[in-house]
Amino acid sequence: MKNNHNNIIRIKVLAEAFSSLSNKIVFVGGAVVELYCDDPARAEVRPTNDVDVVVELHNKGSYAILEEKLRKMGFKNDVFSGVICRYIYHDIVVDIMPDDENILGFTNIWYKEGLQNSLTYNLDDGLNIQIFPLELFLASKFEALNSNRHGNDYRLNSDFEDIIYIFDNRLKIKEEIINLENDVKLFLQKSLSTLLKRPYIEEEISSNLEISSSKARTARILSIWKTIIL
Repeated sequence: MKNNHNNIIRIKVLAEAFSSLSNKIVFVGGAVVELYCDDPARAEVRPTNDVDVVVELHNKGSYAILEEKLRKMGFKNDVFSGVICRYIYHDIVVDIMPDDENILGFTNIWYKEGLQNSLTYNLDDGLNIQIFPLELFLASKFEALNSNRHGNDYRLNSDFEDIIYIFDNRLKIKEEIINLENDVKLFLQKSLSTLLKRPYIEEEISSNLEISSSKARTARILSIWKTIIL
């Protein structure tokens, strides 16, 4: 899986760089999507242009300190992108996002909970990274999807594509979500219910699957969603 291999290489480079920081840093976004999947027959994951991480910060002052440390480590602000939290490190584009909305004026409502409940994931060679639990990763993806940052055409929306990839390739995802007993489950149920009301949802799901098996896989995903919201 070439795309996932490239994603992992970039994650490793960043993880080694971040290891010198005292801040808690968790990897999120499309670069880590396949880490949540366990179907051995899964299709290749989409390539990502950047790597997203969330960092635990307490105030604007702590963000300024972090920025100074990053610059000394070789991270450069990507001033041409127009994205305030974007850096370049050894040709890797990385968005370093705070968990507190007051620091840069934006965040994702699930970042704090994801940071507090992060899991250790072993890549290999003894290199560990932090990622969100499955349900909080999905919740953060749905929150991003609801913002329409990548548009309302879900055939071309990378947040929706990531959601579909996980539902298609996490073997026990239905049971895992059904067995939750918290506000995250309610949020996921509401989000899935909203998706099922979209007039062209079958086409939108199918567009994000391999053509040869898209009909059966679309039906399976819809069945999982309907069972979860019951």
